[in-house]
Amino acid sequence: MIEPAMSSSSLWLWRDLTPRSGVAHMALDEALLRLAPQPVLRAYHWEASELTIGFFTPQAAVADSPLPVTRRWTGGGVVEHGSDLTFALAIPRPCLPPLARAADRYREIHEAVASALRDAGYDRAVPTPSTRPDPVQPGFCFAAPVAWDLLDRDSGEKIAGGAQRLGRSGLLHQGSIRLPAPWSRPDHAWLDALARRLSPDGICESPPQDWLDAVHALADSLAGDRYAQPDWLGRR
Repeated sequence: MIEPAMSSSSLWLWRDLTPRSGVAHMALDEALLRLAPQPVLRAYHWEASELTIGFFTPQAAVADSPLPVTRRWTGGGVVEHGSDLTFALAIPRPCLPPLARAADRYREIHEAVASALRDAGYDRAVPTPSTRPDPVQPGFCFAAPVAWDLLDRDSGEKIAGGAQRLGRSGLLHQGSIRLPAPWSRPDHAWLDALARRLSPDGICESPPQDWLDAVHALADSLAGDRYAQPDWLGRR
């Protein structure tokens, strides 16, 4: 459980059942962070196969890809999306413990994912050993696990990774999980267990509609002004 540095509050769990494009998803995730009054977890799917690249990843890394590409606000490398279950966790700064290290936050989130899956009956997700080094240059994320990514216990393949960034508003963690159906659905019950583990007081609720309306309005603006712009994708 992530310990807050403020009075306890619930976590809002948003099961976003509308498949969207990379531009729409990345804009929604940033809007989520900007407007979050408390921790918020959004789980979602994609309308088609796409790539996202980290904030510092050069566009040249995906120059040969036939798939649409969107740049994330978070770090990390190249992530292939399509059938994966993707989630965004937004934690306002007042809810973050002071002096927490990025590696510790990454570990806590992925341990929570593995525990929630195990409690719901899926016990194949295990954390990568903490001794695995991070790559010098970000590449295709699912090709090279880093410390605390999740692996499939039987095959050894990476099944979950994430990228995060701490900004003025707080922390945004974006994760991608490759699970068999029906575990990969945004409305699967195991996400309730994850939300409770990530909640400051162990309680998850649905976000209110007026707040969702505000998030969509801000996301529409961010999509047009930033994420759909060639200058954003090609930034150096």
